[in-house]
Amino acid sequence: MMLFLIIKEPYTINIVDQNGNLVPDIELFNAQNYQIKEGTIESIVHADRVARYKDFDKLYVINAGHKTKEGLHGTLISDEGTLQDNVMHFQTNSHYAREDGVALDGEDIFYDLKKEILSSEKPFDFTQKQSRSHGLSFVYQMKEGTISATNIHSFIQQLGKK
Repeated sequence: MMLFLIIKEPYTINIVDQNGNLVPDIELFNAQNYQIKEGTIESIVHADRVARYKDFDKLYVINAGHKTKEGLHGTLISDEGTLQDNVMHFQTNSHYAREDGVALDGEDIFYDLKKEILSSEKPFDFTQKQSRSHGLSFVYQMKEGTISATNIHSFIQQLGKK
């Protein structure tokens, strides 16, 4: 296992390629970011590729794992996203699953790293064991495991009945 620590002074200019697209200051492949709090690893974010620009990071094929206050493990995966000002924006094909059966699917999902809140203003699907809900927007407290949503439609199936 290799560990690379990168210290980079920020550039003051934006470099563009021949097509006018921003060129990243640095690119990383198979990158991992560890969030450590109170002596333990609280979350790990893995990305197949990270492009670091002056004001934001662009991540591709993201797998972000965390632990709730009850010790449950959860994982959020997404095809691509950005990190800017301590907010992860999971842009496409995003799916969150926790080991106790809680799952959330949606697009344009934001995760505030400091507040530990997952939210979206786009339609979503939320499942928990035998219940399934669909709504237009949500705010999910990751540590507490509580969700608030707008305009929801829920389907609840009792165990053993169909």
